[in-house]
Amino acid sequence: MTVATNALRSDAGVWDAQSAELAKIGPEVQDLRLSRIEAGVFQLMVGPYDTLADQLTDRCTEGTGRLAEVGKTLRTVADTYDAEEAKNEHALRNLY
Repeated sequence: MTVATNALRSDAGVWDAQSAELAKIGPEVQDLRLSRIEAGVFQLMVGPYDTLADQLTDRCTEGTGRLAEVGKTLRTVADTYDAEEAKNEHALRNLY
């Protein structure tokens, strides 16, 4: 059981790491926004382009939270398994 719960905690760390990486992307996407001067002859694209940048930032923010939730859930499951294992081990030891 220890191997399984350690694997769950290890996987949770991977999800947390990916959450941190995704959190870095949102601000970088916002840096890609264009002013009308920067767009030059492509000014018609500025509005939709900036809307896309906003949507990408929103999805990155949302994804960051969701990835962290998965990591937290994996840790909760591992803790529950450990608690149940300790409880059942204690009960089995008292049978003899």
